[in-house]
Amino acid sequence: METWNADIVSLLYKPLSGSMPIRLLRLHPGQPGDDLNAELVPTTIEEAEGQYEATSYTWGSPANPLSMTCDGLKVIIQKNAFDMLNDLRRTDQTRTVWIDAICINQSNIDERASQVAIMHHIYRRAKRVVIWLGKSDEHSTLAMSYAAGLDVPKLLGESKDIGDSPTKDWEIYTNKSYFFEPKEEVELKQHQVLGVAIVKFVNRPWFNRVWVQQEAALCRETQVTCGDQVVGWDNVFALAWMLLPRSVGLYPDYIADDLNRTLNNISAVENIQRRRRRLFGDLYQTRGDLIFQPLISRLVNSCRFGATDPRDKLYSLQYFAEDADMWFDIDYGVPWQILYADVARRFLERGILGFLKNAGRVRQKSGSMLPSWAPDFRDGNWGSNVMVDQPSWMPGGPKTDVAYDTPGKAAGSLHNLPKRHRKRLDLPKELRDFKDSRKALLQSYASFKSTMFDEIIYLGDVLDDPFDIETWLRIIKQDLDYIGKLGLQTYLNNENLSDAYKLTLILASNHEQGVVDSKYVSENWDDWIRWLNDPLGGRETMPVWQYSIEASGALQSFRFAITKHGYFCLVPRDTQVHDVVSIFVGYQAGVVLRRWLPPSAGGKAHEESSKGATPTEYFELIGDTYIHGMMSNEARCIIDEFNCKHSPTQSQLQAMLRASDSGHGESWETLGLPGAYARILETLGDHLVNLV
Repeated sequence: METWNADIVSLLYKPLSGSMPIRLLRLHPGQPGDDLNAELVPTTIEEAEGQYEATSYTWGSPANPLSMTCDGLKVIIQKNAFDMLNDLRRTDQTRTVWIDAICINQSNIDERASQVAIMHHIYRRAKRVVIWLGKSDEHSTLAMSYAAGLDVPKLLGESKDIGDSPTKDWEIYTNKSYFFEPKEEVELKQHQVLGVAIVKFVNRPWFNRVWVQQEAALCRETQVTCGDQVVGWDNVFALAWMLLPRSVGLYPDYIADDLNRTLNNISAVENIQRRRRRLFGDLYQTRGDLIFQPLISRLVNSCRFGATDPRDKLYSLQYFAEDADMWFDIDYGVPWQILYADVARRFLERGILGFLKNAGRVRQKSGSMLPSWAPDFRDGNWGSNVMVDQPSWMPGGPKTDVAYDTPGKAAGSLHNLPKRHRKRLDLPKELRDFKDSRKALLQSYASFKSTMFDEIIYLGDVLDDPFDIETWLRIIKQDLDYIGKLGLQTYLNNENLSDAYKLTLILASNHEQGVVDSKYVSENWDDWIRWLNDPLGGRETMPVWQYSIEASGALQSFRFAITKHGYFCLVPRDTQVHDVVSIFVGYQAGVVLRRWLPPSAGGKAHEESSKGATPTEYFELIGDTYIHGMMSNEARCIIDEFNCKHSPTQSQLQAMLRASDSGHGESWETLGLPGAYARILETLGDHLVNLV
């Protein structure tokens, strides 16, 4: 697209000048079917404040571009931009708008960067933001009409306290208005048609784009257009709120659209609304002032949304993340692979490991040349292979989210792989042409501080069809049969083994993300099994355990695992026997690792030098894991108490056992842990794990 107008770019775009300079597009009036005619007007944000409308739309496919006349020149633009301008053009007067595809010289990467850096000013100081969702169709017509007729004040009132606390949120969601209420037979057919239309409307591409999170939130007056229909932003939020399920669940069978995509888009609307409530408290009777968060916290949401340019997953956060300038400069000359790896490096140096949530082979797209430790923010499908965090988890000790100007205690370090170990990478042109020392990041290994390390010896099966109840029950029986043959009386934390298994499946969390124990099992497990076996059991009678199972992703995105020393884990479904579970200092979950042999090893163990130095062991990060009984900093407490050593010699192990009285004595009471943890002492100890 950047080359479409190469022959006229010097005539169309004069260098920008002044403080926060921009260009506006003055769209001349015309009748339907007339050619689009406009002119570019150079100005500054201060001069233009409140005199233009900023547009929010999706660029769409570059196929089938169309042309318009701008400053007397024929300018080629993508079809979506053309269609939007055609819809927005008035018949009797000029309309002044800001549209990124035309007002920014897209062929000039320096200008793109400088304009992105002031994007929040462009939207916040506009007279109005106009969201264009695309051309109308039969579904959008029904959905927009329904949105226009909603009781918006009532629905805004229902949702205004979301985010105050998980417990309060659960009450709000449970009692909220919901579109898919049971209906009388006479209304059912019409309601089904409308339900399909609303879901398809919310699944339009605009809702899933990363830049719209900023564009829709910053301007007091924001309107939504689709074809010739126009509603206010609050009507669209109210529509999404009506569509949001009251609990984890599925829509009726006649809704064929992908549930993850729908829920993800609804979540995007909720995020925008939360920001608007903070910015415009007087409109929503809420607290004013936007709460800024560190970049690492914002990335969780950013990676869920789509972007034409992968770099925009980060660059779009430069306003909402208060520390964004600490992690990157907006520079479209840096390939996205280098940007992602370099941001991870900076996080690692400052002891912030939250980026690992987006790293690992289960999160990286197929064929990725990124190291396993580097995050891949490109994937907009956040529904699979992502473990739901319990707020109280800290298996590696307290985590860090905020960085300061001076780097703190590093969580690890980065090193270049020896030349003979480097992979042959088929680099795309943008990487081949990138002349910068940061390119070496793609052939680097990261050393992380680990406190626990144990090999997986058993893996449960996975479920491909969530409605295949017979397979569900078979998998559970198979797991319990294996556990029954372990020869252990209790789990590490003194729970009986059956309860420990069942709690592992739900991450020991209830539907409110509260930590639960064996009492929760005794009160809910049997009801769940009866419900699974009931052919008439529907979601209206669904027991609470099912909510917890669906939230954990057990048996579908994840599977049950047991390690050599008896840890019960929930691991990504791509995990293999002989993979390793580990705990990294400062990370919010456990991790699964797979041993990696460099190309030079030829499938055999290797030496780091011809002098016979100790071989370096490398691993690939697979993804997150839950390790039952180890998610509250138990590893660090035990290591410090008994001076645990990684891979201890027999004499070191005996010393550790003597110090712990082999699981007996007052030291365990002091720790607040049962002595059964003594059996895993030799899996604990500080050491470095090298990830490629």
